[in-house]
Amino acid sequence: MPDLLLFAESLFIWQLVNYALYPVCDDETPAERGKSSVRSGFSRLIDAGSRSLAAALLVLAADGFRRTGYLPAAIVFIGSLVLPAVRRRISAVSLAEFELVANALVALLLWFVCVHLHAGTVPLWLPRFNSNRMSALGICAALFIYAIRGGSYLVRGILAKAGGMLPPAPVTAESYTHGRLIGQVERAIVILIVMAGNLQALAFFFAAKGLIRSRELDSRSRVDYLLLGSLSSFLIALAAGLVEQRTMAALWK
Repeated sequence: MPDLLLFAESLFIWQLVNYALYPVCDDETPAERGKSSVRSGFSRLIDAGSRSLAAALLVLAADGFRRTGYLPAAIVFIGSLVLPAVRRRISAVSLAEFELVANALVALLLWFVCVHLHAGTVPLWLPRFNSNRMSALGICAALFIYAIRGGSYLVRGILAKAGGMLPPAPVTAESYTHGRLIGQVERAIVILIVMAGNLQALAFFFAAKGLIRSRELDSRSRVDYLLLGSLSSFLIALAAGLVEQRTMAALWK
């Protein structure tokens, strides 16, 4: 039997360590992002190494410290170590593609190692849990984390691709933080609405948001900026919610 549970646990730990417990780059303005020197390269390496090691140990613990967990732990360790370093060298225009490719690559590697190379059993410390249900929870939790936290990178990359559009207010570190938090809460709400199967509520939610923000619009470029950002964030959350809904329907048995 394929070890779907180990795949789900590894994917969840990857998202937990690299997104839920790691500050996203939107805390800095683009200028600050490129020249930030508060922390030395050595301290960044220590931080990334400790997080990567913790992630690898969590994967091993989730698998009961068996040999089948070595390769998934190695993938999560190396990926967690390399991801922040490479991301800092990626321009904002290519950020969305980088995020999608990096996470898809990690997911495919984990799927290949966990599902195709090993015959899985439920760890001894989870004897009473259905592995399909645990797998569904792990996959949905991982996707939920990435859609909310990692979605900030995707939206930021899409906005950077448009070019020429102005944000609705002067760009400061505070405004970036506010926009990021609003987007994360918005995506969480959309995912939960889709998971609940109440798609009609999405129309009301989207209309209410548009009404609230309409008073800030004073030029076409600002209108386009807000519209593109909102639609991108909405699309990410909608896609994640639909995937999670289908995953639960397929595995929650």
